[in-house]
Amino acid sequence: MLRQNNRWTIRLSFAAVLLMGIVGFGYAVSVWLPLLDAVDLSAFADNVDWVDTVATIGEQVVQFLLGITSQG
Repeated sequence: MLRQNNRWTIRLSFAAVLLMGIVGFGYAVSVWLPLLDAVDLSAFADNVDWVDTVATIGEQVVQFLLGITSQG
């Protein structure tokens, strides 16, 4: 036997899920927003070796991830 669901209950549940998703996203952005201005681009010059470039990018990625995961 099929169970008939009320459409308003489904719509209300869906709206609640969307609202909580938006609230959760806003909270995550306000708490865990990385400081993008802390990225040091001074190492990128015209005559930089590709190994130095890869090393600098790797170091910036590590610092970026450490900044995201640290408890500020």
